[in-house]
Amino acid sequence: MSKCTLRPRADICHLCDFVISRQSLSRRPIRTQKSLNTVRATFPSSRRAYSQTVQQPQGQPEIISRKTTQLLDAARKAVDGHTTKADLDKAFEEVKVIVNSLLSLDRIPSEQEALQALEQCDILANTLVETVSLDKKYRAASALLSLDDTALKSGQSLKLPPATKSIQNDLSNLAFSIITHPPVFITPKILALYVRVQATLKRPETFPQAFNLYANKPVPEEGSSPIRYLSQKPNKVANAIPQNVADLALQTAIEAKQLVAAMDIVEFSYATKAFRRAKFVRKGLLPATGVAIFPVAAYTLASQVALMQNTMETTMATNVVFAGLLAYVGFTGTIGIVAVTTANDQMDRVTWTPGLPLNQRWIREEERAAIDRIAGAWGFREVWQRGEEEGEEWEALREWIGLKGMILDRTSLMDGME
Repeated sequence: MSKCTLRPRADICHLCDFVISRQSLSRRPIRTQKSLNTVRATFPSSRRAYSQTVQQPQGQPEIISRKTTQLLDAARKAVDGHTTKADLDKAFEEVKVIVNSLLSLDRIPSEQEALQALEQCDILANTLVETVSLDKKYRAASALLSLDDTALKSGQSLKLPPATKSIQNDLSNLAFSIITHPPVFITPKILALYVRVQATLKRPETFPQAFNLYANKPVPEEGSSPIRYLSQKPNKVANAIPQNVADLALQTAIEAKQLVAAMDIVEFSYATKAFRRAKFVRKGLLPATGVAIFPVAAYTLASQVALMQNTMETTMATNVVFAGLLAYVGFTGTIGIVAVTTANDQMDRVTWTPGLPLNQRWIREEERAAIDRIAGAWGFREVWQRGEEEGEEWEALREWIGLKGMILDRTSLMDGME
């Protein structure tokens, strides 16, 4: 049999291409406006109040152009798999004009204006990612049709085209210029959208600096001319990085295999005093208040119970009931606290150093969990190979974990070493 008969016929290729094109056209269109309501600030009291005071002046046109035709055309062409470099360049230039309009203002930009500029960056970032993912899809379809045997044999991921990679770098720098612009006050929504843009572009290098700016960037004083800046306290609860934002940033750094960026993200988010105070306010303030007022409530209840008996004096009965309530609640509460703070079922490779106070274990659990994710991503996946890692990065990671009062791969907790 000749080799010609083994080749796929032309009509089959056209039919498959037609089916693939119809499937791509049936995909839902990319929206120009994405809902940001799902991203809530953990403690937005001061930041939300400030963002509401900075409003767009009356009578001034919006700096963000409503003409997103070029971006939409590029997005639709990306869905169709026919995006060209000229289309991407055209869309990027429009986004650049919008961002430059924001940066050239002689007043304090409002939160909505900064969000709109970042939204345009987010649209273009999703367009670039869609273009690359569709290119991979078509390569996979060609491999299945035996039209591209080399791609099938290599088994490697498709590298970004130089043009797309260049636009991604420029777009990442453009988004970073928005949050570093001195008059732009970084609100929780702005930070969340910025992290989402950089996560889409797979650029985690600027996350540590962005988190540092979120807590330390001087606040522009509203109504001042020229603009005056006020320093803020980085340890305030309102300056804590929201946990969902920190989780997304850490996951992006892990996927990008950037150990230094991942470690810095932990330092500027989970390990800050503001983050720990925010956790105490969210989860520990109510139980602590209950413990503080319980003796008063217990004594009041004991005094009422003492009036319902006639076997002993009222004062003695009150003291007996009060002591019993305190002993019961104190004993059971202590057992519960010890059980919660010493639980290690959620730990994988990183555990606490013996002797660390229980309150520190509880308040720093998110920090330990984040470091555990980093260790799991850089170490061997196979359980039986754990402990055999070596190299400069791994030794630096082990030393860094030890300085934080944690142990990497405790021998007594490894399989077969109990």
